[in-house]
Amino acid sequence: MTIAEKVAYIQGLFDGMGMDQSQSGEAKILSQVLDVLKEVGEELNILDATLDEHGREFEAVAEALCDLSEDLDELYEDDEESELDGLDDEDFFEVSCPNCGADLVVDDEVLEAGTIDCPDCGQKFALSFDDGEGTEE
Repeated sequence: MTIAEKVAYIQGLFDGMGMDQSQSGEAKILSQVLDVLKEVGEELNILDATLDEHGREFEAVAEALCDLSEDLDELYEDDEESELDGLDDEDFFEVSCPNCGADLVVDDEVLEAGTIDCPDCGQKFALSFDDGEGTEE
């Protein structure tokens, strides 16, 4: 039972008592309290409806954000794939910076040069071909 229904029930009980508001102070007070309760019930119904509406709007926004996130993920994956298309895996090598540990991907030209500047820490190190790791210069 909603608040408005409960107030209507109490109003019916009050009306059934047949109290004369002009003669009884208690009847006048009860009548005023019932009027306030009616207004409170109406306001609560409005707030409840507004909350439901905002909840539906929030769900729609959350769904749109999820869709957008998925679209961006797909776009990012497509960009990564297109950047790597046509590149031969044998032309690139992965090395770790001995200073900061960052994993770097280098090509044949860098290997031939023998040194590399780490873009993460800025340190220069020599590439060693003994164990596949670089050694600090």
